[in-house]
Amino acid sequence: MISTVTTTTVTTIASSTMAAGLGLAAVLCLIAFLIAKELLDAGASVEGTGDGAAVTLYPWVRPLSRALTVGIIPLLICFGFIVLVRVMAVL
Repeated sequence: MISTVTTTTVTTIASSTMAAGLGLAAVLCLIAFLIAKELLDAGASVEGTGDGAAVTLYPWVRPLSRALTVGIIPLLICFGFIVLVRVMAVL
């Protein structure tokens, strides 16, 4: 009986520690992706040409910025779930 309780306790503690680490990794990835997307969007075009139109300096910047959205959306959902779980734990 004692060995079963001890094993269950150790497993629970290990699982919660791993979940906290994965949550931290997800939030850090989200921050990195958001920073990269913002920098790519800022460098996508240069305004101020003679006719008022924007000139694209690098053609690969805009598709890369759009591709980052594919990773950002699931990470935002994970972030919302992490916040929800933390708020529910406090209440």
